[in-house]
Amino acid sequence: MKNWTKVLAALAIVGMVSFSTVRAEDPKPATPKPAKADKAAKGLRGKVVKIDGTNLVVTTGKKGQETEKTIATDDKTVVTIEGKDGKLADLKAGQVVRITPDTGTATKIEVPMPKAKKDAK
Repeated sequence: MKNWTKVLAALAIVGMVSFSTVRAEDPKPATPKPAKADKAAKGLRGKVVKIDGTNLVVTTGKKGQETEKTIATDDKTVVTIEGKDGKLADLKAGQVVRITPDTGTATKIEVPMPKAKKDAK
């Protein structure tokens, strides 16, 4: 019985030492957690108020706290309306738009596809 105890104790010690040695030699690389998408990555969301030359005026913010913002555009700004190519002049007042980036000259303006409404039964 004493021999079995010595053998099990020796195996336990060898197992712990080899495990800690393996962990020390091959640590997991520190991978950062995926950060929540910040506002800059999402862009600016709002409703079209008007088009003023090459500028787009939109309202942003929560109901009751809306603010108007003027977004500059140029000839490199890509406009997509419900998945199809468009022009700045094709945008209409009241349309919901997503503008990237949220500051400076817009590189991309998107009008998303309307969400399908569920049928009431």
